[in-house]
Order: sequence, then structure tokens, then C-alpha cells
Amino acid sequence: MQYHIEADEEFLRVSVSGRDTDRPPSELCRAVLAESRKRGRKRILIELDQQFPLSPTSQFQLVTNLPKIGFTPEERIALVHRTPEAQDANQFINLLAKNHGVMVRNFPGVAHAKAWLRGEADAPAA
Repeated sequence: MQYHIEADEEFLRVSVSGRDTDRPPSELCRAVLAESRKRGRKRILIELDQQFPLSPTSQFQLVTNLPKIGFTPEERIALVHRTPEAQDANQFINLLAKNHGVMVRNFPGVAHAKAWLRGEADAPAA
């Protein structure tokens, strides 16, 4: 798995590609949190180009581990998948996040994700 993290004037921007396992990317989450805090960006936009989606079990592990890693309700994470199929396959994350009070959601495009990160738009339905 490869990733690149940068910050612009509003967001921490992360691009991820090449994940080829069903293991939740906990190390990546730790790196993102560290950069978020270092750069003072609580709004995190992650663009994903993955070979296949996480299974529902791994989606559960990902969402429930975020608070354990140190993510708080002040941090918002928007996930944008490259393909509609990947975005649809990861919708369970929205329900899990809502039920666990974690501010991470999936979006079909960058514009809607940015609006949600700014607090200008509602999250997608769980």
C-alpha cells in the first residue's frame, strides 16, 4: 500500500493506493492522525484507489479502532473512493461511524466530501 499526505489551507489530504489485503489500515490511520495534529488540520480528506473494498468485519474494526488510536469527534474524515463500486461496498462504514459517534463518512465525490468536512452539507445516509 502506498500513500501520500499533504496539507492545503483547509484540509489534510491523503491519497492511498495499492491496498491489496482485507486488513484494516491501522498504521496508515496512526500516520494520518500524527500529521493531522502536527499540521493543525482536523478536516481530513482521503482519496482511495483500492483493488477491493474492506469486508464488513474489517470496516467494523477500522471504525471502532479510530477512537482507540486517538481520533476524537473534532476530527472529521471523508473517504472518497475512485469507483462507484468501491464506494457502495464501503457504505457500512457510514452506519458504523454514526452508531459509534465517529466522524468518518464515505462520499461519491470530492466536492460533497469537502462540503461535509466544512460542515456545509449533511453526511450521506447511513
